[in-house]
Amino acid sequence: MNTAARKLLLCMLILSAVGLSGCGAGDGVQAQSTPSTLATKDLSAFVDTYWYVPTDYLLAYAYSSSGNPKTTAVNDQTVWHFTSVNQGFLLGCSFASTNNGATWSASTIVGSVTANNSVSIGFYGSSLTVGSGQLTTSSGQPAFLMQMSTGNGTAGLTHWAYMLPVTSSNSAWSSLPGTNSVSVPTATASGC
Repeated sequence: MNTAARKLLLCMLILSAVGLSGCGAGDGVQAQSTPSTLATKDLSAFVDTYWYVPTDYLLAYAYSSSGNPKTTAVNDQTVWHFTSVNQGFLLGCSFASTNNGATWSASTIVGSVTANNSVSIGFYGSSLTVGSGQLTTSSGQPAFLMQMSTGNGTAGLTHWAYMLPVTSSNSAWSSLPGTNSVSVPTATASGC
């Protein structure tokens, strides 16, 4: 078998394994499904819900180019409030604190959830942060398993966590983990 045939065969094997097609000269890689055949994720149940980071997932690492050491472990408590949804998109506000709830930074959430539960969320505030992950379950309840990194090269933060729903009937509502007893209403009071 010549080199071109081997490359074509390898391309076809890889793409068929992940559900894609297109390996010939001039062919573009195309998904097997078209947008009209993909179901739009119904996210209406997320409207006016709040999400937080449980104790086991607070650990994050902050980076500072002028620090010694350059990386420092911090608690990163984040609260999301989804205010609306539209055709697979989540919209709302995010509030984050890495100093035990002494101060909170707010950002606007524009996120998407695909039909296969992949999640990508942009957090628009003083800088852009992008989080990616999966809509899944944790201990039998809905959860977002997320990873994010933010920064400008001289300072930044990296964190992964399960984001779990929180309501006024949960103890975390009145005392968020990783804070000095800050409540969800207090953390989100500034709006975004």
